[in-house]
Amino acid sequence: MEQIKTEQYKNHLQKKKEVLNNAVIQLKKEFIGIDGIIDQIANTITSWFFFPEIQDRPIIINLWGLTGIGKTSLIKRLTELIGFSEHYFRFDLGECTSRYYDIQDSFKDIYNNCDGEPFIINLDEFQLARTINEEQEEIDRASIRAIWDLLDCGKFDVIDFEYNMNWFNKLIKKLDLALYKGVTVEKGIISGNEDLYWDVVNSSNRPEVKKNKKVEQIPFVSDSDLDTIFNMVDHLFLVKSELQDKLNEMDGDQTIDYLIQLYKASLKPKTVDCTKSLIFVMGNLDEVYTMSRNFNPDMSANELHRQSTEITITEVKQALLNRFRSEQIARLGNNHIIYPAFDEKSFYGIIRLELDKVKRKVADTYGLSMIFDDKVERLVYEEGVYPTQGTRPLFTTVHQVVNTRLGKILNEIYLKGVEADSLYFRIDDKASEKDSTALKIDFLKNGEVIHHIIDQQTLVLGKLRQEKRNDEQAIVAVHESGHAVLLSVLMKTIPEVVFSVTADSNSDGFVLSRPEWNYISKKEIINRLAVLLGGLVAERIIFGEENVTIGSSSDLSKATKLATYVLYICGMGDVKAAFGNENMNGTPSVIFDNSSETVNKDAKELLLKAEQLAYSTLQKQEKLLIKMADYLSDKRTLTKEQVKEFIGQYAVDFSLDEIIEDAEHIFYRRHLKGLAEKYN
Repeated sequence: MEQIKTEQYKNHLQKKKEVLNNAVIQLKKEFIGIDGIIDQIANTITSWFFFPEIQDRPIIINLWGLTGIGKTSLIKRLTELIGFSEHYFRFDLGECTSRYYDIQDSFKDIYNNCDGEPFIINLDEFQLARTINEEQEEIDRASIRAIWDLLDCGKFDVIDFEYNMNWFNKLIKKLDLALYKGVTVEKGIISGNEDLYWDVVNSSNRPEVKKNKKVEQIPFVSDSDLDTIFNMVDHLFLVKSELQDKLNEMDGDQTIDYLIQLYKASLKPKTVDCTKSLIFVMGNLDEVYTMSRNFNPDMSANELHRQSTEITITEVKQALLNRFRSEQIARLGNNHIIYPAFDEKSFYGIIRLELDKVKRKVADTYGLSMIFDDKVERLVYEEGVYPTQGTRPLFTTVHQVVNTRLGKILNEIYLKGVEADSLYFRIDDKASEKDSTALKIDFLKNGEVIHHIIDQQTLVLGKLRQEKRNDEQAIVAVHESGHAVLLSVLMKTIPEVVFSVTADSNSDGFVLSRPEWNYISKKEIINRLAVLLGGLVAERIIFGEENVTIGSSSDLSKATKLATYVLYICGMGDVKAAFGNENMNGTPSVIFDNSSETVNKDAKELLLKAEQLAYSTLQKQEKLLIKMADYLSDKRTLTKEQVKEFIGQYAVDFSLDEIIEDAEHIFYRRHLKGLAEKYN
């Protein structure tokens, strides 16, 4: 007998394993670029999915990522694939924090349908449920206190709405008043003074009495009132008819006494058991994804992806500390899954996935097959990708490029009689105009083109990216080339890309780069400052002092901030201490420095030396600077490989061999090991 049970349990587990494995496979088909995230989630829910009976507190999984990265949609789809759609409850904490009854409604639903059983909760937009504001002051969030109980032990109490309690109290008083005025009741039915009953208890629902029709019996407690009462005390009865039968045995006074008992019982909170639940906490943490406020569509998706993969759980918890109390963060546990931003490959995968959806829909509805040229995918990418905004802008661009043309296509087929069986979307470069791209749609029959239409797709970002080839682009070309040359020569780092025209309204151009090492040493401070001042100095060398433009405000601000930071905070000056001034709030742990002759003087000297270094270096590399700037005055970008080519051809006393490739072993470890050898 025991062996049969064991065999049944093995079969049960095997079926569950197949369900979960199939769900993972399907999710990886539908969601691009997050295979690792899907695997992490599947591994974390294994114990809950296979052995919920031994779980005595909720499993909590935290999902953090940029907007539009696929957090909510992934979990919703997961619940469908593992058969939990009916036992899935989503709370939008951006809305629930202000509406107490929304949460209570959902908790009552959980109590009625899933109490003590496995189910899934999604606490979405969790960052908006903050209990500490920007000034680190506590915020009263009484409406979501049950959420924190849920995250703690999985059990919490809920009571009925105050509205229902007031309603119940008034109903009892009305019924009691009706009895006082002479209404009589036998076995739950009004036996005398029915008109008086309607006047006192429910005048708006008085039934219409028709001639020659037998008057129906009127219950003392109406059916609608009985439904509401049962919902308030359903934990006392198996079914509503059980309550109905009790009332049908009572006269008026007995009914009042019994309703008072039920009213008192309804005041007691109901304990909701969520110990067998799986809870997903998800949200956006701008404090961690520091790049999230950069809406520049020209920023590198690959670089953003790289930065996002370096975010750690300790950074997440530190960011949470700006929003929640320490004990609340502890309740979230240690299952923190950090979504990476999409890289370029993932974005193209998503584009193909969306185009495939369009293909299937058109094929199923109209019997037409569709083919998209690679250039169409490129058009969608260039017009639709904002790396920090995820997939949502991309979806609207697919709609603009493809779906909006389906009406024209169907008109050609059904109204003009073009008997095509397939469609081929491609870009016609010759027919394209300055501010638009020509979409050529070929109509094919048995593989032969029988008709075509050309439709112009207005370029939004493409228009902003067009080379201007004017004074403005020349200025930006010189400015950004100054940064790029000094970055290469002084910091031994080749920029990833240089832009002289960008679609970002807040930036005319920029250099995307980062030194391969993650620290700043004293010997490189002036070099870093020189790179920051390189744009301004390059303009001065090429155009002359009187023709320098005002586009260096951000560079000067960053340089000044770095110079004062290393001296005031990092102990890089003559006095090894942290400095401040008397205008600082509170009692800072700093040495007051209100004199322009001490640390401020040192900061000015650093900036002056950096400017001199930038000037002498760019004068020496003037040919490289001019050649690079000349190219960027005509073209909007210069890639890493192109920068290397320019350096190889035009740099003076500088070789590509000097570029630092292995930043993990520049000096410090080798130096330490060398010293240690002396004592072996």
